[in-house]
Amino acid sequence: MADNAYVCPAETARAAEQLRQIADMTPAARDVAHGFSRHGGGAASGKPGSRLPLDLTATSKLDAVQNELTTWVRHIAAERGVEIPARTINAPAEIIVEAAEWLQGHLEWLRHRQEVSEALSGIAAAARVIAGIARGPGSQKYLGPCGATWDISTLGEPGKSLDCDGDIYARVYADGTVARAGTCRTCRATVATDERTAWLDGEVRGHAFRAAEIGNAYGIRANTIRVWADRGLLVAHGHDRDGRPLFNVGDVLDLAAGDAARRETERAKRERRAAAKVAEDERLSA
Repeated sequence: MADNAYVCPAETARAAEQLRQIADMTPAARDVAHGFSRHGGGAASGKPGSRLPLDLTATSKLDAVQNELTTWVRHIAAERGVEIPARTINAPAEIIVEAAEWLQGHLEWLRHRQEVSEALSGIAAAARVIAGIARGPGSQKYLGPCGATWDISTLGEPGKSLDCDGDIYARVYADGTVARAGTCRTCRATVATDERTAWLDGEVRGHAFRAAEIGNAYGIRANTIRVWADRGLLVAHGHDRDGRPLFNVGDVLDLAAGDAARRETERAKRERRAAAKVAEDERLSA
């Protein structure tokens, strides 16, 4: 470039807009990853994740975006000899938003650096990820990452294969039922919905979330979860940024299953007693 820069001003202007979009959409993306709808008050809404809102892949993508942006924040700060505001990297705020806002003020300097193309590519990719999560798939059920392996030997690399990093979604019909198979949006591979749902449930069991999040996901009253905790049946596994306790999903589901089994046993006993009484009444009236 005439001004000894490595990219034109239009490129950094585009990156600035992408960073603004990241800052604007990250809260919505975070809500989607944790199963909340800004228009639904946190209740199950029938949107993707209302059955299983703990979208581990979305969460991992947000972590990757955070890592990408904060890596550039640290790099630029070190190269320019400037300080990073403490909250940008270290505080339990929305780090992605603060990093995106910080980076906007350093794009012109970055334009004159050889690594600018790599930085702009990372910002563009981060913007696409955030936008994809924030919009959500709409009237579809998330079934996890694809992971299909494709033979690409025909592309001139014998013995080479490629693992798809796309996401699987299954269609949700108007009556609330879910299609028996889901499809990858990237490679169009299909998987059985029931098998993938069971796998996702297993993946989530080892993670800790708030009572309300688990309740929304599995139809368990959040107050019931809190009562179990008060009785010592549940132990908190840490707390969120607001100090609210986090409970292991597997522990909650095991308690819920035990309660359901006890209720079923009591129901069966009542039915047997009722049937015995009817039989006895019929015998006495005969």
